[in-house]
Amino acid sequence: MCDSENGDLHPADSEVLTESAVYWQTRFEDAQAVASRLASRLRGRDQRILLLERALARTAALHHALEDSLEQRLEQCSSLPEHAVAPEQRPQARSDGAGSSVIVRLPHLTRTLSLLFEVMWEHWAQWDPERPPKSSTVARAIDAKLGLKGQADGEASRNAQSFAAALRPDSLSDADGRHR
Repeated sequence: MCDSENGDLHPADSEVLTESAVYWQTRFEDAQAVASRLASRLRGRDQRILLLERALARTAALHHALEDSLEQRLEQCSSLPEHAVAPEQRPQARSDGAGSSVIVRLPHLTRTLSLLFEVMWEHWAQWDPERPPKSSTVARAIDAKLGLKGQADGEASRNAQSFAAALRPDSLSDADGRHR
């Protein structure tokens, strides 16, 4: 390999070393390219993992918020008196007298229903159990609100009389023997 006298390399040895250096230089560049590509992929994966962690955190937070909301609604429903529960969810309808109110869920509200509710509030919201409003008075108020004509004999219209009977509390109808 080397000349014993001056330490020079033989030309054949120098070619082997050059080929070896080129080989290792190429291998080094290939390894660098692979490492760079892997580092880039790792950064991309880290970003995707971060996005997934954020999505999971948002989902968990949303789940907890919805769970809390549902629990609050359930507590509100369970704390409502029996007469405030929707009719299809209660075994029997009951009213506990004057001054109470009822929550009603309707698919829509018509003008007529709205006006009937107004008359109900006007005449039945704070009534004296000893002196309840007369059905004829309530029926005439319904005629006035709905713009209906009374009968020729001065009585309220038949529709208003029917509505007034429907608005009358069940406890009064039971007490005075009506609708038996």
